[in-house]
Amino acid sequence: METEPAPSGPATASLGRLIRNLRNQAGMSQRKLAEQSGLSMRTLREIEQDRVLRPRAVSLQRLAEVLNEPQLNTCGRTCRSRLTTSPEETSAFRIQLLGPFAALRGSAELDIGTPQQRHLLALLALNANQAVHRDEITDVLWGEDPPYSFLQLVHTHVSRLRGFLDRHRSSEPGAPSLIRRAEGYQLCIDQDKIDLLQFQEACGAAALARQQGDVPSEHRALSEVVHTYTGELLEGFDERLRSYPAVADYYRQHLAATLRLADLAIGAGQYDEAIPWLRQVQRGHLLHEGLHARLMIALAGSGQQVAALALYTELESTLRKEFGIEPSAELRAAHLSVLGQGAPSWPVGPARPTHRPGPASPSLLPRDPEDFVGRSEHHPVLSRLTTSCSTAALGPASLVSLYGPAAAGKSVLAVRTAHASRPHFPDGQFYVDLRGHTPEPVPALEALSQFLQALGVAEKDVPRSLSGRVALYRSLLVNRRTLVVLDNVADEEQVGPLLPGGFNSAVLLTSREPLAALEGARHFRIPSFTAEQARELLARIVGLHRTAEEPAAADEIVELCEAMPLAIRIAGLRLAMRPHWTLAHMARRLRYEDHRLDALTQGALAVRPRLEGSLAVLTPADRRSLHSLAHEVDGAFSAGTVATVLRCPAQDVDSLLERLTDQQLIEPADTRPDTYRFAPLVRLHAAEPQP
Repeated sequence: METEPAPSGPATASLGRLIRNLRNQAGMSQRKLAEQSGLSMRTLREIEQDRVLRPRAVSLQRLAEVLNEPQLNTCGRTCRSRLTTSPEETSAFRIQLLGPFAALRGSAELDIGTPQQRHLLALLALNANQAVHRDEITDVLWGEDPPYSFLQLVHTHVSRLRGFLDRHRSSEPGAPSLIRRAEGYQLCIDQDKIDLLQFQEACGAAALARQQGDVPSEHRALSEVVHTYTGELLEGFDERLRSYPAVADYYRQHLAATLRLADLAIGAGQYDEAIPWLRQVQRGHLLHEGLHARLMIALAGSGQQVAALALYTELESTLRKEFGIEPSAELRAAHLSVLGQGAPSWPVGPARPTHRPGPASPSLLPRDPEDFVGRSEHHPVLSRLTTSCSTAALGPASLVSLYGPAAAGKSVLAVRTAHASRPHFPDGQFYVDLRGHTPEPVPALEALSQFLQALGVAEKDVPRSLSGRVALYRSLLVNRRTLVVLDNVADEEQVGPLLPGGFNSAVLLTSREPLAALEGARHFRIPSFTAEQARELLARIVGLHRTAEEPAAADEIVELCEAMPLAIRIAGLRLAMRPHWTLAHMARRLRYEDHRLDALTQGALAVRPRLEGSLAVLTPADRRSLHSLAHEVDGAFSAGTVATVLRCPAQDVDSLLERLTDQQLIEPADTRPDTYRFAPLVRLHAAEPQP
């Protein structure tokens, strides 16, 4: 084939053209150059098409060594400088999420602005054409320590980013725009303008072809996914953005596409074709048994039985020694097949279940709350829950714990998070209210019976013993991707039998006090609402027009309820059911401390029983001490004040304050160090006559 002459110097041709010419002169295919240089096919293709503006130094060094051309490094720097400083104004705008993040016009990278604006555009692009709540934006930009004026800063960054997008808008269809949606913002952009959306489109095309039984079309779509989209998502960003659920989704979908393409190749006897695809994803999924089973079959099929057996031995040893578990049926069957003792058919499936399979995706979640008020904890909780379970098996089941004072909204947040994470757990979502702080908590034996029947086990087949139910429950979930929500947990002993086995499930639980003995759990303290959040909840229940007509009364209701979500909900429901009441009338009913808890009752909802559940676990002595404090102090108080009121030594006071803090009855005050305050409405209940 006739080729263009090689350039005489680094500035006479683009970097991509130089590499193509050198490769053609060496008689190398693109695939061969990629393999010898250690680059992916997609990366090499993008470099040769001049679509990579900042090739890594190590990538250029490898290409220079393989092609025997040291000038590649100099050419790369020259071409990158020229491309970055001379944008083609008539070229199409697009956003690159795979690999180094960039906003591009043609091959020219655009200056997005500050690091915060880059993070914001990346977050909006990950959620293209969907609204992103400002709480999620705040968490991604600043983490758990946002600046005092973060709301104004979010508005400023959005405004500047909108200006950036407007400057690069053109008459082309699908030009990006940034719009306000309720309490968030949405990037409106066409699918072909973001590489991640194109990746998702290719995955969808493959799934549709498989559903229709069109194997050639499925193979073409999967090949596009595996060959084209191999870049690391949001390369160079910190963990706050790279732990976002959409990032984990990309790696999960890419892995699934690779495994399916390998299945097709192995099924057709094309073992050599499957090996590089599986090797490509193996580094990121060192414990994925299905991947290793396929790689073993492919290696053995290509005549590398020794390598296949070594792969099995290494993984089996890791599973037994580090995790104490046996290899899966799929992996064992692949091992037998390599030894020539198993069935030659592929794919290798898991052993037939002993019990009748349950529904494809049982869901026991309560209804998603419609009047949910956004809070800053939502996004980090969701990210932690889904990131650990959206990729291949990396360790034991993810465990996320929400704790905080009574009626702070932990259960509502857990249910909302569970609904938001449903796509990550396609094999089922389980829920049980364990009523841990009531006189009759739900025993683990009963909860397991509910879960097993939801999994399709007939009631007569449910084992009678706790150990039998635990064993069956964990064996049924070992290869499933499920979410288990345990609400209102009393202690670690109650929750232990309900933890699933395997690597693929996740657990989200709520409790009053932190369950520190749960190994590997990530704990999030869920405080009561801020005044702003409480006003928002009140407005959603009674109507925005009513709170707007009486803003002072609305503020007083929030203050008298101490921003407790349950108290606000009850006050709002009473007003909603009595449209003839004014907000001022409700505020007057709440002003009298002796009757305030009586007023905070509506039907089955009541504040007093929730508070009593927290006090009930106290010893009689601690309860008497809390009663005395409630009568003598209001607002913030110090350990010295407690010692004076209770007339006890400082050492005893420190222990008492620690116990009351653990039970979420008091909490550190924001005013001064080493000061405390009562949790919302606890003082009123603790001051009531003792039983």
